[in-house]
Amino acid sequence: MNPRLIPIIERIIARDTILSSFHADNLPQAALAYVRQHYLNDNFLWLTPDEQNLIEELPPFADNLSESIRPGGGIGNPDSSVYHLFDDGSLWLKTNAYSSIWADATDYAVEILLPRMTLSRMDAQLLRAIEMDDAVESVRADFYSSFAQILNRDCGIPYCDAREHWNAYSRQLGDGAREEAELGGSESGRKEGIRFASEYTINA
Repeated sequence: MNPRLIPIIERIIARDTILSSFHADNLPQAALAYVRQHYLNDNFLWLTPDEQNLIEELPPFADNLSESIRPGGGIGNPDSSVYHLFDDGSLWLKTNAYSSIWADATDYAVEILLPRMTLSRMDAQLLRAIEMDDAVESVRADFYSSFAQILNRDCGIPYCDAREHWNAYSRQLGDGAREEAELGGSESGRKEGIRFASEYTINA
């Protein structure tokens, strides 16, 4: 990084709470991408043209981008959230309401995602991208456990047969809805188990 950028970035950090935990001389790639995108051609006009030119020297957004992960739904989905994962492992989370920058995507996963015990499909993609597949499978295991408990309690179905029943029952949902249900963890497993049991009782 050009040393002349350091005092400029220090001023930006002082103004921008999203960057407040970082030091100007040691910004992760996600933070540098955020600075370039938000402060190049700054609309607030507090950076001089020379300072703008220095910010333009930062790497273009795509240069260090490893992967961008978005929710499903395609065009028309009102959720514009995205995980931008960078080559150095840093993360920029953008949502409709806010942004957050993490020097290590793993820290974000451990501190924010895992305590929820439920995941979106987008969260699961991020965890797989940073080689935390076991965390995804743990949430799915919670789903199956809760589902099996309800089937055993309400229908007398052995625990070992519950997954087979889910596989058959969930065909009506489609792959996307099925994955969303499984990533909902134990609470989702309980709800799906109750729904299954109500239909099972009617058909019995």
